Amino acid sequence: MHFQKRVLADGTSTYRAFENYIDPLTGKRKRASVSFKSNSQRGKAQAARELDEKIEELTSQRAQALDERVQKWTFKDLREDWFDLWKQSVKPMTIKREALVIRRLNQIIADDILVKNITPMLVNKCLQDYREKYSASFATMQHIKSTFNKLFDHAVLYNIIPASPTAVLHLKATTTEKIERKDRLESKFLDSREVKVLFTELAQRRNPAYYDLALFMIATGCRIGEASGLTSDKIDFAKKTVTISSSMQSHDLRVDEYYEDTVKTVAGERVEQLPDFAIAALKRAIHRNAVFDRRMKELPSDAFHEFQVIFRTEYGSPITSHSFREVLGRIKADLEKNCEKRYGFKWTKNPVPHSFRHIHISVLRDDSSVTLKEVQERVGHVEERTTDGYTHRLSHSQEKSVEVIDTFARKVGISLQPV
Repeated sequence: MHFQKRVLADGTSTYRAFENYIDPLTGKRKRASVSFKSNSQRGKAQAARELDEKIEELTSQRAQALDERVQKWTFKDLREDWFDLWKQSVKPMTIKREALVIRRLNQIIADDILVKNITPMLVNKCLQDYREKYSASFATMQHIKSTFNKLFDHAVLYNIIPASPTAVLHLKATTTEKIERKDRLESKFLDSREVKVLFTELAQRRNPAYYDLALFMIATGCRIGEASGLTSDKIDFAKKTVTISSSMQSHDLRVDEYYEDTVKTVAGERVEQLPDFAIAALKRAIHRNAVFDRRMKELPSDAFHEFQVIFRTEYGSPITSHSFREVLGRIKADLEKNCEKRYGFKWTKNPVPHSFRHIHISVLRDDSSVTLKEVQERVGHVEERTTDGYTHRLSHSQEKSVEVIDTFARKVGISLQPV
């Protein structure tokens, strides 16, 4: 506590006593003060008592408000409060996806349940009931659990509950689910033989832009949204680099509603060096676009769209995940019927736009001369485990392992001769 003297305009003096205290509702430091007229020891003592009483009253009121908030906050209050704050810092598509999960939460925990009464056992039971009732996949349950984590972390942050009831819960996939997930992941990855066949088929498509797009994506490992929104000003042909700094948003939108957005993460903004085959693909695409733009001016049509992106459909709109998936899906259906006859082996894979990112990362990581850091810089990853999730073995041969063990055996004197 400290005291301060103030001289008024009429020349008289007044005094104030100040003291800091902690607001129990926000946890922030605040200051309270009272005024007094006599600067005597008795006057200061009286001011100190009044200031203590004032702080006691202020903190009691705030503590009561906090207690009432804790006592009355329902799951609906928590859900709405978190969602309103969270959606201010994320992309529209992310909000849309999370809204779907929120609707699932409504079926798991009732709106009127008080947050203070939500226990780990309650959440665990609700999750189990939901999974059994709707036969929900492990991936769906992971999304739900992730949103629960964010909700209850929000409640902890604002002193509604002391700890998150989901912090001690751990979802476990069944053996069948683990196998199915592994199979789905592997079905999207193509080995060198399968890549060669896929590109042979893409080269025969009516629109060569899909072939050039695939070449660019396997050369860079970029996401389909990043490639969809790529414009020629992001290419430095002299330095053979591409700047990835934006992503085309097209999901559930009409063509005229497509818009340029930021990349998925901060690390996603990057500059990548390009191999010669990617440079050639870009130049071909840019040349075709120039021809298309001239024809569109000469023979305008409502069917045509005007975009400045490099990889376009026959009508001038960006090649999106949806349109690329359709082309890859038609190729897959054809190869499932004809691959063995045409190329000598049975087609079992499910190529999608993201397959090229998996292939790019796997090829680089298969070469020991390319560091993990360099791979992460190229594809915009921060965590090693994220990059590991994209890494597939290019060869199932164990010859190298056998060679290393054999060398060790000779080193320690193990002989082929029987004892």
